[in-house]
Amino acid sequence: MKINPRTALSYSFRAESLSARSHSTPLGHAAALEELQAKGCSLATKAWIENHWSLILWKLAGMVALDPRSELDPDRRRWCWSEVIRQLLYRYERDLNSSSRPPLRLIVTRDASVESPMVLCISNITWPNDDINENGRPVSSHPELEVTDGWYRLRARVDEPLARATRKGFIRIGRKIAIAAAKLSSQRKEGSEILEAYDSTVLVITGNSSHMAPWHAKLGFQRAPFIATLNSLTSDGGNVAVMVVEIIRVYPVAYIEFVEDECGRKRRDGPRDEKEETKLHSQWQRRRESEAAKLWATYEERWSTMCGYAERLEERARSPPDNVHDLYDTLKEVPAMAKKILSSISPQDAGWLARHIQDRTVQERGEAEREIERELEALCPSRDVKDFCVVAVKDAHARRPPNRTAQITVWDAVSLTTGEDSMMGFETGQRYLVTNLIPTQPSAWMDRSPGSVVYLATKRNSRWTLIP
Repeated sequence: MKINPRTALSYSFRAESLSARSHSTPLGHAAALEELQAKGCSLATKAWIENHWSLILWKLAGMVALDPRSELDPDRRRWCWSEVIRQLLYRYERDLNSSSRPPLRLIVTRDASVESPMVLCISNITWPNDDINENGRPVSSHPELEVTDGWYRLRARVDEPLARATRKGFIRIGRKIAIAAAKLSSQRKEGSEILEAYDSTVLVITGNSSHMAPWHAKLGFQRAPFIATLNSLTSDGGNVAVMVVEIIRVYPVAYIEFVEDECGRKRRDGPRDEKEETKLHSQWQRRRESEAAKLWATYEERWSTMCGYAERLEERARSPPDNVHDLYDTLKEVPAMAKKILSSISPQDAGWLARHIQDRTVQERGEAEREIERELEALCPSRDVKDFCVVAVKDAHARRPPNRTAQITVWDAVSLTTGEDSMMGFETGQRYLVTNLIPTQPSAWMDRSPGSVVYLATKRNSRWTLIP
């Protein structure tokens, strides 16, 4: 029985068994909509019926192919109109008449995380118009997949490793794929209903965070994460969602400094060992403290001078002059005019200028810390230093003895071993569940032969969990 979600809409059932219908009237998806509406399913629409009709018929066709003998028994027959209506009613109650929405619908409406582990089924593969080889497959084109959770369908964009697997026939219509750490690429910022989002929303899947699932795997969200193995990884396969590794060697912590040149571009200095970094940091800290002391001394001298003016002016005063702000600015910016102003100012204006000086001094003291910090950044910029260490690991989850080992660059390794909730530090023999790794140094990756090495690095959202 050659049927798929694309061709299922053209299938219908005979009406001979239904006395209420004409013998010549086929029972297809249009008749199914009428049937559900007659049973009070007012929320069912043409688009909703067409979607579920296609997926139900595709599923039933697979079950018939798996167990064709059951079709000879009227009580066990699946390929019939009554079974399709029964399943449509079941889906209506769960999907539209209750709060139990399927995974892809939850993801597209932004009510569930797209990064959650789930099993999907390949419902279609689209190839661009490229050259065809002798087997009828495109030579080097990049396919677009369509995946389903059994309830709804969504387009999927794949990376090069998954495209290679599709070209080789490992990924094909009807196969199930387990994915994690997927992304959602949408033309809309807000969530939308899945039947309206097919043309504007794409699921982005990477090879290192996916693998083929067995035929009996249940579709939808999964409770346990999918754990990748070193032998399954490729240098161009993107993010690695979860791994379980055992540490076989820990290298010392090193440091890299990022320095900005005159053109605004950053260059790397290092790596340096801990002793060299401590020396450079001490030199920078002494210089910064020296520059800060000079800046504070300049401000303190200015404030002291202005307070002296205020004390001399407080001996005179009555009503505020109109030019009190101008007089203050002159005292502050042209100290040589201070003697002339202090000797010539009228008693009526003197007190008000003194009070203005005091108010402005209090205000400037509050703002001085931010101003000094800005000036310090120009005189002695903060250092942009990242620490890291390299740990050599082997696979601790593979069923077979692994051929590969990996060198993982652990960024911000010092922060992992400091603080209340931190680790105690990496040690040989420890086993960790680590998340969100990325491949590095792709040209240095080796094949899967014994003794081969691959290279990975942590990201900001990487997490290390010690396994007892």
